[in-house]
Amino acid sequence: MQDKIVFETGWESFFASHQLHCFDGFFNYGEGRTINENTKRNVVVLELDDNGQHRTFYMKRFSQPHFKDMLAGFMYHGALCSQAEVEWRNAKILLEHGIETYHPVCYGVQSLAGIERRSFFITEQIEGPCLTDYLAESWASLEESQRNDLVIRLGKLFRKIHSARIRLPDSYIWHVYRVMSDTAPGGFELGMIDLHRMKLRQSGNRSAAKDLGAFLFSLPDGFMDEALRSVFMDSYLENGSIQNQNAFSRRVKQWEEKISNRRTRELSSIV
Repeated sequence: MQDKIVFETGWESFFASHQLHCFDGFFNYGEGRTINENTKRNVVVLELDDNGQHRTFYMKRFSQPHFKDMLAGFMYHGALCSQAEVEWRNAKILLEHGIETYHPVCYGVQSLAGIERRSFFITEQIEGPCLTDYLAESWASLEESQRNDLVIRLGKLFRKIHSARIRLPDSYIWHVYRVMSDTAPGGFELGMIDLHRMKLRQSGNRSAAKDLGAFLFSLPDGFMDEALRSVFMDSYLENGSIQNQNAFSRRVKQWEEKISNRRTRELSSIV
């Protein structure tokens, strides 16, 4: 087995002060709280002291990746990458394009003959709530102008992502964060997380429509009536890069309905 850990600047000594300096020490860390677990990956919350201040990190751990995921990493990054390195690279790409996401701290991989067996990816806690949590707490009390502003920002966020030729198949609203910012209007900006299926060098209306359809499918009840959906689509389309906007809007609606129908069938089969 071969182990490798890559740190962002300044973080190696911080984790070493907490006796975290080797792959097994990170991957088998037992003092965290595990969330979002499935057979291939889980997320661990790390609570660490930093000179008397409390700091929170999130570690995503991957085990025995699917071949299709390894192939996708090779296709988009031109090298055989671990799942952790894929997320690390994808996060840095979004940040380079001015799209907010979680900020990488480090990643590690354990491989055999160059093939990933296990890996982990650590990020700083995002300063701000998941958008679904924010809406549950604040939507009813927001003024109409504030609701419009939020929906317009959402449209512009997706326009910015797609203008960078990036596609995020998991563009569900629970992956959107309201990130606190001292420089952005209103004191916040919107960002995306969960990047392991992010696709690069994507162009064309079909891919963009899939992302928007997934997002609209995921909206909670009571958010975005038809008027606000029009505001959302107008803000996405305002730069004029899509010529036949009516046809594009219909395609978005078709993808939203397709995802909804598929999920309904999945639930019916379970029941």
